[in-house]
Amino acid sequence: METLTIPKHIDNQDDRDYGFLRQVGLQHIEAMSSKLWTDYNTHDPGITFLEVLCYAITDLGYRINAPIPDLVAEPISGTKNLKDTFPTAKEILTTKPISERDYRKLFIDVPGVKNAFIRPNREQKVFMHCSLKDEVTPNDPKGKLSYENDFLPDYEKQNEFMLQGLNNIFFEMDSNLQQLEKEDPERIAKVEEIIKVIRETYHANRNLCEDLVKVEEVGEYEFQVCGDIEIEKTANAHDTVVEILLRIQEHVSPSIKRYTLAQLLEEGETTDNIYNGPILKHGFITDEELENANIQTEIRLSDLVQIIAETPGVASIRDISMMSCPCNQEGEEAPEPDCEPQENKWKICFPKGFDKVLKLCLNNSVINVFKDVIPINIDQEKIQNDLQEKFKEFNTSLELSYDDIAIPDGNYLNSGEYHSIQNDLPTIYGIGEAGLSPKEPVERHAQALQLKAYLTFFDQILATYFSHLENIGKLLSGNMHGSQTYYLDQLTDIKNLDKIIKNAADYDEDANAALGNLDDFISRKGKLLDHLLARFSENMNDYVFLMIDLFGLETKEASLWHKAKLLEEYADLGYNRGKAFNFNGTQHGVWDTLNVSGLQHRIARLLGIRDYSRRDMTSYYYEFYPELDSDPSDDPNDEWRWRIRHTDNTIMFSSSKHYDSMIEAEDELWKTISLAWDEANYDLLPTEDGTKWYFNLIDKSKEVVARHIQYYPDKTDAEATIKEYAAFMFDKVTDEGLFLFENILLRPDVEDSQANEKFMEICVEEDCEQCKPQDPYSFRVTIVLPGWTKRFSNLDFREFAEDVIRAEVPAHILTRICWIGSPLKEKIQEDEENMEPSQMKQLEELYKKWLQLKMESPQDQSGNTFLKPLVDLLHKLDTVYPAGTLHDCNVDGEAGTSIILNKSSLGELKKKENGSE
Repeated sequence: METLTIPKHIDNQDDRDYGFLRQVGLQHIEAMSSKLWTDYNTHDPGITFLEVLCYAITDLGYRINAPIPDLVAEPISGTKNLKDTFPTAKEILTTKPISERDYRKLFIDVPGVKNAFIRPNREQKVFMHCSLKDEVTPNDPKGKLSYENDFLPDYEKQNEFMLQGLNNIFFEMDSNLQQLEKEDPERIAKVEEIIKVIRETYHANRNLCEDLVKVEEVGEYEFQVCGDIEIEKTANAHDTVVEILLRIQEHVSPSIKRYTLAQLLEEGETTDNIYNGPILKHGFITDEELENANIQTEIRLSDLVQIIAETPGVASIRDISMMSCPCNQEGEEAPEPDCEPQENKWKICFPKGFDKVLKLCLNNSVINVFKDVIPINIDQEKIQNDLQEKFKEFNTSLELSYDDIAIPDGNYLNSGEYHSIQNDLPTIYGIGEAGLSPKEPVERHAQALQLKAYLTFFDQILATYFSHLENIGKLLSGNMHGSQTYYLDQLTDIKNLDKIIKNAADYDEDANAALGNLDDFISRKGKLLDHLLARFSENMNDYVFLMIDLFGLETKEASLWHKAKLLEEYADLGYNRGKAFNFNGTQHGVWDTLNVSGLQHRIARLLGIRDYSRRDMTSYYYEFYPELDSDPSDDPNDEWRWRIRHTDNTIMFSSSKHYDSMIEAEDELWKTISLAWDEANYDLLPTEDGTKWYFNLIDKSKEVVARHIQYYPDKTDAEATIKEYAAFMFDKVTDEGLFLFENILLRPDVEDSQANEKFMEICVEEDCEQCKPQDPYSFRVTIVLPGWTKRFSNLDFREFAEDVIRAEVPAHILTRICWIGSPLKEKIQEDEENMEPSQMKQLEELYKKWLQLKMESPQDQSGNTFLKPLVDLLHKLDTVYPAGTLHDCNVDGEAGTSIILNKSSLGELKKKENGSE
C-alpha cells in the first residue's frame, strides 16, 4: 500500500518564471486550437495577450514572495509589528517549570540566591488501619487513614504509604550575604525575605498535584586543604594563593553563570533550546551550568591536585592533603565519610541523601608558598578579603535581562494595487489609456469595446487575486473580525468601463454581492483556522464533527469562536499547560476568577466551554418562582415560571408560559438561554400604533419562548439592547464549566490535632485488603462537570469529553470524572415539595468556604472546618445519567428510554388508575 506523505519542499519559482509560463500557455493553446490556430509568432494578438497575462502572473508571484512582515503590514501606519499577529519565541517556546532543572533556574533567578535545590519531602507518611470489629458504622468504618502508626484500640495497621508530590526547597545565599554572621539581623531579615519570595515564586509556578512543605537555607559542609606549593619566580605569591583557593571553592560549589541571548546564539545554541524552560528576569541559565552546580557527593584529592597544577604561577606541588573540618557552622559533628578508611586520604565521600553544599574552610586551610627553597610570607586576612571581592564579581550577572528575539516590522507594499493588462497592450489596439482616435470608424470603436469587455474578465480575476494578497493578514488572522473570506478589487484604471458594463456605478456593489453569495464564510474561515491550528499540531475537527452530528449545523459558527479562542490564547495555554492554580494568598482570586490550572483552561477550550473561571455554575442570573392564583385554596406549587435578570437586577426575560413543575421549567430555561446567544432569535416588532418598539425571544418555529417587557421609542435603541443582551447571555449566563480538585491539597494538616478525623474515606474489603490505588491523595485529580446541560447530558458528548480530558491530563496523574445533577434542587420524595440543595450547589458553597480559608492560611489547614465536609461530599458525588425505564414485559418501551448498562439511571413504573401495574 502506498504511503501518502506531504512533501517537505514544495516551493518552486514557476509563478515568477515568465518563460515557463509562456511555454505552458502555448502548450495549452496548441492542445485546444491547433486545427484552427497555427501562427504562434510574437506578432499574433493572441500571443500578445498570453504574454501580457504571463507578465501579470509573474508580478503576482513576486509580490507573493515578498517577506511576510511586508505582506501583513497595514496601509494606515505603513508598518505592522508581527507580534500583533504571531507569538514571539519567548511567548511560544517557553513554559512554566516542569522539571527539577526548571525550578532551580526559577529560584536561582531570585536576587540573593546563588544556588537552589528542590527535593521530595519524605516526612508525611500515612498509615491505613482496619477495624477489628465485626460491625461497621459510618462513624466507625472498616478502614481509616491516619498520620499515626498506633491509632485506635479497635483498629490495626495494615499498610502505609508516603505522600508524593510534596517538595522541600533549599537555597544557598550569594557570597555577599554569606559574609554576614549567622546572628546578624540583616542576614536574618534577608533570609526571611528570600524564603518569602521563593515561596511566592513556587506557588505562582506550582505543578499540578504538587505542594510545597518547607523552604530552608541549605546546610554547609566545610573541609580544609593544606599543602606546600612552589611558584614560579615571576609569580605573585598572594595572587597565586587567592586564585588557588578561588578555583577550589568554585570546583566544589560553582557559581552559576548567566548568559545573554547574543552569547547563546553566538555559541550556536538553537532557539528552541534557548527558550526551553521558564521565563527568567536576569539572563539565561543553561542546563550545563545547572548540572555542574549540583550538590557534590565526593571530594577527590586528585581533582584538587589538577586544579592547583593548572593555576597560573604554580611550578610544582610538594605536598597536599585534605580533611573534614572538626565541625560545620551549625556546631554539629561532621558526618562520617562514606568511604573505606584507607581511601580517606584521597577521597571524602558522603552518604546517600546528603544535602549540603561544600565550603572550603579558609580559617583552617594553610597553603605554604615557596620560590625555590625560600618560603614566602602571605597575609591570610588579606587573602580572605580579596577572595570575597572575587566572589562579588559573580553577582554582576544579575544585571542581565531575558531578551526576546525581535520580530521585524513590515513595510506596507500595497500588494493589492493592480494595473489593468489593457494598458500594457500596444496602443494600436485602442483599449489603453490613449484609446482610439475619434476619426476611427464606428465599427472600429465597437471592436475595441468588444475586446475591452473580453479582457475585463481577465482583469477582474487578476484584480481579485491581488486583493486577496492585500488581505492576507486578515485571512491568516486567528481572530473573528470581519465576515468575509473573498475580497473583490475595484477596476479603477480601465478607460470607458461605463461603456461595457451596464449600471457601472453599481458594478462594485453588485460584484461584491455576487461574490458574497459564493463566500461560505463559516466553512472557509474554519479551514483557515484549521490550517493555523495545524501549525501547532492541534486538531479540533473531531469536536466540530461531533457537535454537528449531535446538535446540528448551527453549531459550526460557534465552533469557529472556539477555534479562534484557542489560537488567541495558545501562547498562554502552552506556557501554563502544567501549572496549577495559585492558592498562596487571597489576592490571587478565590472565586469568580481565572486563577485556575492551565489544564482546566486547556480542557475548557478543547471542549468548547466558553467560561473556564472558578465560579458558581448554579447561576444567580435566573430564578424560578411559583405563579400564585387568585384562589388561595389552590396549590401554590402547581404552576411555575422563570425569569432572567441582568447584573443590575433588572428583568431581561420572563417565561412566556407557565410550567406544571419546576423541573419542566428548568429544562425550558436552558433551551431559552442557548437561543438568547444569537441575535437572529430576537424578534423585533413595532407596537400596533407604530410609535414604539419591543422584542421577544423566538425558537425555530417562530414560537415566543421568552418575553422582554419593555418598550423603546426608537428602533436603534431596541437593536442596541438586543446586541447587548446577546453578548451578555453569551458571556455571563452559561451553565457550562468545570471544577478541578487536586487531592493532594485536600490532605489534613500534619500538625492538626484533629487530622485523623479529616482524612478521605477509603475502600476496604472484609479481609482488610484496601482497594487500589491505596493512596487517594498523591497525583490524583477530581474533575466535576454539570451533568444537566444540553451538551453534557448527551452520552456521546460525555464520552468524547472524557477522552479529551484523559488525553490532556499528565500521564502520571489519575483522574476521576463526575457529571453531577440538577443546578437547582434534587427530589428526595415523589413530590416536589420536599427538596434539598443540589450536589452542585452544596459543592460550590463548601468549595468556596474551604478555598477562602485555604488561601488565607496556605501553610496551615488545622483551623479549616470545611475540609472534612468537602472531602465527604466529593466522595459521595454520583454521575447522573438520562433516566431510563424498565418496562413491563407486555409494553413496548421507547428507544429513548432504554436502559444502557453504566449509562442510565432507573426510572419507575407508575401505578395505573385501577391500581394495577
